Amino acid sequence: DEGQRIALANEVTRFSLSRILHGEQGALSLSASLCHVLYDPGAQEYAANQAREEARHVTAFSRYVGARWGTPLPVGATLGSLMNELVLAPEVYKKLIGMQMLIEGLAMGAFAMLYSHARDPLLVKLTQLVMTDEAFHHKFGKIWADRTIPKLSEEEQNIIEDWAASCFQTLLFNLVNPEQKKILYGEFGLEWQQVQAEMIEAISDEKRREDMKESTNIFRVLIKTLLKAGIITERTKAFYAVYVDMDELKGEGDRMVGDDIAEDGIRYL
Repeated sequence: DEGQRIALANEVTRFSLSRILHGEQGALSLSASLCHVLYDPGAQEYAANQAREEARHVTAFSRYVGARWGTPLPVGATLGSLMNELVLAPEVYKKLIGMQMLIEGLAMGAFAMLYSHARDPLLVKLTQLVMTDEAFHHKFGKIWADRTIPKLSEEEQNIIEDWAASCFQTLLFNLVNPEQKKILYGEFGLEWQQVQAEMIEAISDEKRREDMKESTNIFRVLIKTLLKAGIITERTKAFYAVYVDMDELKGEGDRMVGDDIAEDGIRYL
């Protein structure tokens, strides 16, 4: 009934904001670890400052989730596994591409969607203020990629490109999979397998392509992030072209979704 639908929608929102909180916690841990692996003192300073900002985000979302629901929900298996891989990875490229570009790209898309559609004014302002930090984190990843990837061997570039494609595929098919949210469905008399079967029937590749025409779609933001950083080349272009018009994306310029929102936030501050 209507009351159950509202309750389920609020629990799904709780799950989404809990996922953001877990992402911010992972970003805090990873930023701190970068201070030990980056050589350039300026880059070390940047990583230390990002750790401070991520701690601020963790505090903000912890307080918001606490005020609305009391406690966050556990991290989903897909995001949890990826975050653990990134934080513990000895390879710098996994840390910087995985966090600064993939996870921060997801975050910018999610924040832009919340800013545009959330009905709680406090959540809208919270996401905007967090975006004023995240926009710079995202750009740091691109700066690193612009300066580093062209100097790598073709074999090294291919390894990075293939790893990024694999991460994207994992996130696309698993991040919003009902199995990740199975903790929610029992109290509403639903089996997650039933929800998953109905979603598979309802959401075709054509539907995914249509959804990815929206500028705030988190997966469109991810593809654009990788493309603009030179991590999508002719080798892997066809893989992503199943979901978006790559020529259209290439012609959009370097500005990312959320840049305008973040700049408005900076003016507000």
